[in-house]
Amino acid sequence: MKRSFQWAACALLALVPATVSAVPAKELPKGPGSKAVTEEILDAIAEEMNRAMTNLEIPGNPKPYHIAYKVTEVDVNDAAASLGQTTSKRNRHFVNLEARVRVQVSPTLDNGNFSVPNGEEIDAVVAINLPVESNARIARRAAWLVTDGAYKEALIQLRAKLEARRASGARPSEVPAWTTEKPVVSEAPVLVPVLEPIEELETRAKALSAVFRDHPTVRDSRVAVTSYLERRWYITTEGTSVTDTRRASGVVISASGQSQDGQPLAQYFLRYGHTVKDLPSDDELKGEAKKLIDTITALQTAPLMERYSGPVLFEGEGAVGLLRASLAPNLGGTPVPEGLNPQEAKSFGGALTDKIGLRVLAPNLSIVDDPTARDGGGHALIGGYKIDDEGVAAQRVEVVKDGTLKTLLTTRTPSAKGMTSNGHARRTAEGGAFHGSATNLFVSGKTTVPRAQLKSKLIAAARGEGLKYGLIIRRFDDAAITAAPEFSRRELVQMIKSTDQQLPPPAVLAYRVYPNGKEELVRGVQLSEVPIRAWKDVLGVSKETTTYNFLAATETQLSLRLTGGTDDGFVPSGGIESGIVTPDLLLKEIDVQPATSGALPAPILPKPGK
Repeated sequence: MKRSFQWAACALLALVPATVSAVPAKELPKGPGSKAVTEEILDAIAEEMNRAMTNLEIPGNPKPYHIAYKVTEVDVNDAAASLGQTTSKRNRHFVNLEARVRVQVSPTLDNGNFSVPNGEEIDAVVAINLPVESNARIARRAAWLVTDGAYKEALIQLRAKLEARRASGARPSEVPAWTTEKPVVSEAPVLVPVLEPIEELETRAKALSAVFRDHPTVRDSRVAVTSYLERRWYITTEGTSVTDTRRASGVVISASGQSQDGQPLAQYFLRYGHTVKDLPSDDELKGEAKKLIDTITALQTAPLMERYSGPVLFEGEGAVGLLRASLAPNLGGTPVPEGLNPQEAKSFGGALTDKIGLRVLAPNLSIVDDPTARDGGGHALIGGYKIDDEGVAAQRVEVVKDGTLKTLLTTRTPSAKGMTSNGHARRTAEGGAFHGSATNLFVSGKTTVPRAQLKSKLIAAARGEGLKYGLIIRRFDDAAITAAPEFSRRELVQMIKSTDQQLPPPAVLAYRVYPNGKEELVRGVQLSEVPIRAWKDVLGVSKETTTYNFLAATETQLSLRLTGGTDDGFVPSGGIESGIVTPDLLLKEIDVQPATSGALPAPILPKPGK
């Protein structure tokens, strides 16, 4: 049944709805559509939306000019094991209804993209869980409640925004507060393969985790496997009625140890794909587990890294980590939320917003973000989607061409007059606005060399700087995986005081490379803040590429560290589905300092036996 949008017809007569076809999937057996979210439920929500647009008003205050609903159904199978035994397993299946309301005093000033001082939770977004076995009556009542709450928050947010602008003496802006986009209509369900059974995941996790038995250098270890899908429906007063489904499977292997001087050591292996068929085989995963054991053992006696400033080669996952930490956050074109202090604002990038048309990277580099892609570099990519979190159709965007910034990843909150969304609303900021963020990021080099030759260029560059060695980084830490909730209150307080949240995560796999080509494993490698200008001095790019999927956490690395990472040791299944395809990258000058993580006292007794 087609849903009726009486207010869309009045407000957007000039716009023609765009029909978006589903992204083609691999030829795998598909499961059925949703049984929890029916047409009757969606129609009931749409009816309540129309009623709210007609009648929702507090006298003396503006009425809503836009209402949007997102219905999300999540179904996840998780299993985790340690030393051959199950530690946790569960199925999570729930439905969530979210309402977003916008009010305005003019087209250039509404409540959006503003963080209320001492009221960051006020963002004109209210959500409620629906029963998995719901009906139209329950859905209509839930829509009534969340719309009412979101409208009241929108008015509070607008009032605070007006007061803040008056206090600061800000001039009226000519940039629209929110862009007008064509409504998207695509109501056919996107069918995906069924989830792998939880029993199958449990069996696999137990078998793989048994590899870590009887290894005295490993303090703790775990293996987790997940299979999940997320269905989404968007209904808005503009006339958008669209659905999409995201499906992924993943595996994580994590191990920790301790150096001879007490420094904590952590290593991990993470892979995602569309289904379990995209993941490595059990034999390959057992091989990766043994590599983690060997690395933990070698790190126990590895030397600490001293201060270093010079060329650094980022190989494989190291290149992925560098992009995640220093470049990708700056590719968004959404303005930083008003009301944040300068330290908070830095977490939303913004270093490139005034550099369109200028050279920002080495002339050898180009960057494309393509949420319509399902694979890259011969591997599955999980960052694809049909529509973004504002219901705008996904678009392939050429961000950087031969080092010159062509455009940024945008949402419906523009930073300049005439700017429109290119379908990259993925990350939620304080104040409730979505910010443009990378999804499937493709980095390429115009001139490339084999990986071995790039290592030789590193050695030559280090020698040219008068250095005794160069540095290779092959993996950065990911607190969503390696965090462990075993810190005392004193240790937590010290961690908060000593952590610089502007720094990239520590490197957990790094090597000194000497003039004869010999590599020496080192630990305690912490990069200083990597400035955008460092990307202008990329000395070389490899022919080989790495494809890596991850879920970009909405929390900071410090927050994840403090809370112990993922619940119950499961594979991360919360965050923004993302993928990166990149060559190795040799940067001319990077500053490195010893990691500041505190030492833990070694256990008094030896590790227990069987």
